[in-house]
Amino acid sequence: MPRNSLMTPTETSQEDVDPAVMRRVAAGDVRAFECMYDAFSGLLYSLALRMLQRPEDAEELLQDAFAKMWREAVHYDPSRGAPLAWAITLTRHMAIDRIRSTTRRLHLHEAAGNESAINPPTAAPQPTFETEQGENARAVRESLATLSTEVREAIELAYFGGLSHSQIAEKLSLPLTTVKSRIRRAMMQLRQTLRHYA
Repeated sequence: MPRNSLMTPTETSQEDVDPAVMRRVAAGDVRAFECMYDAFSGLLYSLALRMLQRPEDAEELLQDAFAKMWREAVHYDPSRGAPLAWAITLTRHMAIDRIRSTTRRLHLHEAAGNESAINPPTAAPQPTFETEQGENARAVRESLATLSTEVREAIELAYFGGLSHSQIAEKLSLPLTTVKSRIRRAMMQLRQTLRHYA
């Protein structure tokens, strides 16, 4: 990255990064990329932190997002929005992917725990693995149990039932924004309670 610290004062305003600057970035102009980083990094870091909740996760995501912007600047289309909107969309999608990845891991832990309870293995597993697997599954179940009924229902429909946010809103007769808010709240709570099991 062109800057060593995420807290570097912005030297370029967001308005300074126009399609012409993006064309220079796409052509491999490092100075233009530095201008984009200066202008966008503060806002994008705040967005990542709000979604992921942990500074270290937000910092890592920001670095990955700018690396992707450098690679994909050639695909930027000014007719579809300003450079800042493009950068926000890219960062937001990467954050969502990371949250979903974490949720899939939680689902796998729970599924593994349930499978072990229903069909005990015939061969004795390694004691350390068996203990860790059971602890992880129990941690997921206990964490889900701490959620309020409405929040737990939303996240179970989304990630265990495979429904989209719109389908959940229709099924529960709720506004889409309410469904998204409940799922986001659930993810934040699960991330906090399961941080030692990631």
